[in-house]
Amino acid sequence: MDRLKPLSLLLVVLVAAACDEGARPLHLLYGQPAAEFRPVPGSVMTEGRILRRTTLGRRLESCLFRGDRASVSVDAKVVERVGVAGESLTFANRSGTGVYACDGGIDPAGERRPPWCGEVFGALADGRLLDPRLDVICRDRKGKPLAYAFVEPVAGAHWIGVDQGRYTEVYEVLAGLPVRIAGTRHVSVANARATFDVTQYDVHGKELVKADLEAAVAG
Repeated sequence: MDRLKPLSLLLVVLVAAACDEGARPLHLLYGQPAAEFRPVPGSVMTEGRILRRTTLGRRLESCLFRGDRASVSVDAKVVERVGVAGESLTFANRSGTGVYACDGGIDPAGERRPPWCGEVFGALADGRLLDPRLDVICRDRKGKPLAYAFVEPVAGAHWIGVDQGRYTEVYEVLAGLPVRIAGTRHVSVANARATFDVTQYDVHGKELVKADLEAAVAG
C-alpha cells in the first residue's frame, strides 16, 4: 500500500494541473491577480489606466521611433493596458489625426528590446481609424504568435471582450481612444492575418454587439 501513495499523489498533481489548464487565468502578465468581470462568467479583466507621457518616461520613449517622438505632445494622454499575455500603450499624435500603439512581447528578430516588440500608427478619418492596424510580429512568453489590433467601440460601449478560448479577456474603453486588444488564437503569421471574436458591452455588462474582427496587415 505504501508504494501506491507516491503514485496516488502524482495522479492528484497531474489532475490538478489539467484542471488549471482549463480554468481562467488567475494572474495577469506581471503576476497581478486577474479580476473577473462578473457579468461575463469565467472572464479576466485587463488592467487599464490613463497616464501622461511624462509619467511613463523611458517606458514610452523606448517604444517610439526617434522620428515619431516630435509628433506626440509632451503631456499626451496615454492608455496603458496589461493583460494575460500582452501589454500596450495607446496615444494620439499632436494634431489628432492619428493614433499610435506600442505593442508588448518578444521580438523574434531581436530588433526591439522588451517590453516592446512593435509600434504602429493608424490614421484617422472623421475620428475613426481606417483599419485595425494589425500587428503579428510579436511573440508571447511561450513563443506563440501574439497578434494586436485596434477595436473601435460602438456607441454606448464601455467594455470590450475578446474570446481567448478558455476565458474572455475584457478591456475597458478609456480616454476616447480605440481599444488595443491582443490574442494568440487564429493568428496566421505567414498570411499576416488574424481573427478576433469580439463582444462589446455597455457599462453594466449588457451585450451590445458581437462580431468577428478579421484583420490583415496593411500594405
